[in-house]
Amino acid sequence: MSILSNQILYMDFSGQYEGCAGAYEDCRNISGTNCYCDDIAKEALRQRILAHPVDAIHFFDSGNYHYISLLWLERIQQDFALVLFDNHPDMKPPSFGNITSCGGWVQEALETLPHLKRVYMVGVDETLLSELEPLPDTVIRGLPADEDLPIYISLDKDVLCETDARCDWSQGAMTIAQLSDALRGLLDTQPILGVDICGEKKDNLTDTDLIINRRTNERLLALLG
Repeated sequence: MSILSNQILYMDFSGQYEGCAGAYEDCRNISGTNCYCDDIAKEALRQRILAHPVDAIHFFDSGNYHYISLLWLERIQQDFALVLFDNHPDMKPPSFGNITSCGGWVQEALETLPHLKRVYMVGVDETLLSELEPLPDTVIRGLPADEDLPIYISLDKDVLCETDARCDWSQGAMTIAQLSDALRGLLDTQPILGVDICGEKKDNLTDTDLIINRRTNERLLALLG
């Protein structure tokens, strides 16, 4: 039932996506983006993605930049649900001001996007979720069972175990096989508005880290594409 186009976009903040087959945006010259995104950087990123479709597969580097999902969700002009695969809920209030952050973008989306009706959290560390209790009624643990809205999928590879991904943040225990089964179930049953993927390793990257992450990216592309 998926309605994804066959387009792929790589938003590169660390140089890891050079040479990848797909549309490419070199974002290394945009300051104010690492973990927190200031207003100037946010507008620059909005302009970078404007020429690219929402109904595609978007890669954007480390989980430090997961807030870019918010910029894609802003462009959806119909009611929808978000399915988040992540080891973290990304619902922390900002440490200062109202700045957009990789750790709080989901909360910002819930507060500012009227078309976002529900968020399904899959693979999120239960300890981190319990710290947010009581959760809003719009936040649901697990995969959608009978969702009647189209969905957008946001995937941080830190939901995966270290055998299948190497990330900058604490990681979960999901295997790529389990993730693939979950994604396949969504693709077979739900209208998909778009997909984004982050979770590359940025700090202290080794050749082994790079090989593992590229292998997982290839598996995800084969499944989603």
